[in-house]
Amino acid sequence: MLDKTPHAFLLGRRCPCAASKQNVSSPRRRRYTSQPNFYHNRILEQYASQETKRVTLRQLTVFGRTLTEEKLLKSANYVRAELPVRLAHRIFDFQHLPFIVGTNPHIEHIYKLYWEAFETFRSIPQITTLEQNREFCDTVEHMLDTHLVAIPRLAMGVAESGVHLAAREADRFMNEMLRSRIGRRVLAEQHITLSAVFDGRESQEPHYIGIVNTRCRAQDVVQRCSNLASRVFEEAFGVTPPEVAVDGHLDATFTYIPDQIEYIIFELLKNSMWATLEKHAPEVLVQATKDSGAEPELHREDDTRPYRTSSGNAPRLGEAWAANAALRNVRGTARDPMIPTPEHLDMTGPSSSYTSSSVPSSSSTADAVTKLPSIRATIGSADSLITFRISDQGGGIRRDALSHLWSYSHPSKRKFLNFAHVPRLAAKVEESEHHVVPTGLKLGLGLPMSKVYANYWGGDIEVCSMDGYGTDAYVTLKVGNQVENLTYTGG
Repeated sequence: MLDKTPHAFLLGRRCPCAASKQNVSSPRRRRYTSQPNFYHNRILEQYASQETKRVTLRQLTVFGRTLTEEKLLKSANYVRAELPVRLAHRIFDFQHLPFIVGTNPHIEHIYKLYWEAFETFRSIPQITTLEQNREFCDTVEHMLDTHLVAIPRLAMGVAESGVHLAAREADRFMNEMLRSRIGRRVLAEQHITLSAVFDGRESQEPHYIGIVNTRCRAQDVVQRCSNLASRVFEEAFGVTPPEVAVDGHLDATFTYIPDQIEYIIFELLKNSMWATLEKHAPEVLVQATKDSGAEPELHREDDTRPYRTSSGNAPRLGEAWAANAALRNVRGTARDPMIPTPEHLDMTGPSSSYTSSSVPSSSSTADAVTKLPSIRATIGSADSLITFRISDQGGGIRRDALSHLWSYSHPSKRKFLNFAHVPRLAAKVEESEHHVVPTGLKLGLGLPMSKVYANYWGGDIEVCSMDGYGTDAYVTLKVGNQVENLTYTGG
C-alpha cells in the first residue's frame, strides 16, 4: 500500500544498490537502477528546505485535553506532514558525512531506513476518516519498531568511524540525530496513544494526556528510579547497593514525559551506586561480578575494550535477548545479518586477575555493605524550573575524564561496540527493568543520552566532581511553555 523503497544517497550519489517500489496508485512494481536519481533528490530538497513545526509540552497537553474526531484527524495530518520533513533534515546530515563514514555498514543501514521511512510517510494521502487514522497508526507503530535498531547502529557506526570524523562533527551529528529521534517518537507516540484512548482501545491514566503526565511528582520519580536501580543490582549480583535519601521540595509537581526524566534519574543513580560500591566495597563488587560471569574491570572509566564475556555470563546475555524479543513487536521481517545472535557471543574473555585471597567472607561482605555512604537526591523547584541534584561519595571522576564525559568520539567510546549485544534499544527505563540491557554491560551511552533528553526541552545536566571524594550531578528541567530543542550548538 505504501512506498517503502530505501534510497541510499551518499554525498548526493546513489550507492550501488537498487530497490523496488510499490506505487500508491498502482500495483505495478517498478525497478530503479543504481544511477543517480535526481528526481528523488529534488523531492528530498523540497522537504529539507521546510522548517520543522516544533511543539511544546503545553501544546501537547492542551490539544489532547478535549479530544474530538476533528482534532484527532488534525493531529494525524500534522504528524503525517511533519515526519517526512524531520526525516529529510536527517537524511541531508547523512549525505554530508565524509564518504568513508557513509560507507560504514551501520551508518548505511540507518540511512536506508530513514529513506524508507521518508518515502513511506510522504506517500500517505490526506487522512479524512478514523479508519484511515487507524491504518496510519499501524504504519507509524511499525516504523517505531523497525527503528529500534537506530541507537545501537549509529553508536557502533560512529565508534568504528572515529578516525574519519572530527570529534566536534561526530558530537553534532549524534546529538542532532538523537534529538530528532526523540522528537519524532514524541509526536508519533503521543498521536498513537491519543488515538487508542479515543477509540476506546486503551484507558487513559489519571493526570495523563497521551504520553504526558500533567502532575509528574518529583519525589515519586526519584523513588521509582532508586527502587529500580537497587532491584537491578540485587537481581544481577546479589549486592545491596547504597540507600538513596531524598530531600528538598518533596511535593514539587510538573508537566513532563515520564519516560524521559526517569531515564535521566535512573542513569545518574545507577552510576552513583556503581561508584559508591567500587570506592567503599570493591571486594564485594568484584566477587559479585565474578559470580555473575561478567568482567570485574568493565566499569572502569578508562576501559576502551569492547565487551567480552566469560562463559558464566552467557545466561544473562541470553536473558537480555529474550527480554529484547518480548518487548518488541515482531512483524515477520527477515533477520538482519549485521545483527549478531546469541550463538555469536565471544566466550573467550580474559580470566579475572583477582585471586581467591581477595574474596571476602560472607560476614565481611555484610559489614562492608552496611557501611556504604548513602546517595542524596535533592529536589529544587521554581516557577518554571525543576532541579534534581544527585550527590554521592563514590570517589569522583578523574579530571582528565571530565572533558569527554558527553563525547561520542573519544577512544573510551569504543564501548559503543558493546551494542553488538543489544541490537535494539528504545532508551527507556523499562529496558533495564526487563533486562534488555545486561547490568554488567557497559555501553558508554547513559550520560550522553541523558543530556540529550534534558536538552530536548531546553534543560541541561552539569557534573561537578571532587576527584577522590564524590560527584554531584545537577539536572535542570524547563517546565514552562518550552519548545523542542532540535539543534546542537556544542558544549
